[in-house]
Amino acid sequence: MTPMTAVQTPTFTREQNPQLQQARAQLAQLEQLLKQGRTHLQTLRTQVEESRRERDELRGKLERAEAERDDLMEKHEQMAFLLTEARADRDRVADDLRGSEGLRTSLAEKLDETTGGLDQLRAAADRALSLAREIVDVYSPAFVPDTASTPDVE
Repeated sequence: MTPMTAVQTPTFTREQNPQLQQARAQLAQLEQLLKQGRTHLQTLRTQVEESRRERDELRGKLERAEAERDDLMEKHEQMAFLLTEARADRDRVADDLRGSEGLRTSLAEKLDETTGGLDQLRAAADRALSLAREIVDVYSPAFVPDTASTPDVE
C-alpha cells in the first residue's frame, strides 16, 4: 500500500475545469428538467384520474339516460297501442251511431205515420160519435113528462 501522503489529488487543468463546470451546469439543468418532468407527470396522472372519474360519471349518466329512454319507448308503445284501441273504439261507436241514426230516422217516420193514423182515427171516432148522437136523437121518443100518471104526494 501506498502511504496516505502518497495519494495524489487529481489536479485539474484549466481545460478540464470549464468542462467540469459545464457538466455540473448540465447536471443541474438535467436535475431541474427531471423535477419538472416529475411535476408534469404528476399533473398528467391527476388529469388522467379526473378524466377517469368524469368518464365513469358520464357512463353512469348514459346508463341512466338509456334506461329512461327504454322506459319512454315502452310507454310510447303502450300509448300507441291505447291510441289504436281508442281509434278502433271510436270507429265502432261512429258505426253504431250511424246505425242508430238510421234506426231513429226510421222510427221517427213510423211515429209520424202512426201519429197521422191516430189523428185520422180520432177524427173518425169524433164523426162516429156525432153520427151516433144524431141517430139516438132521431130514434129516441121525445121526453114528455107524464104528470097524470104520477100521484101527488102531499
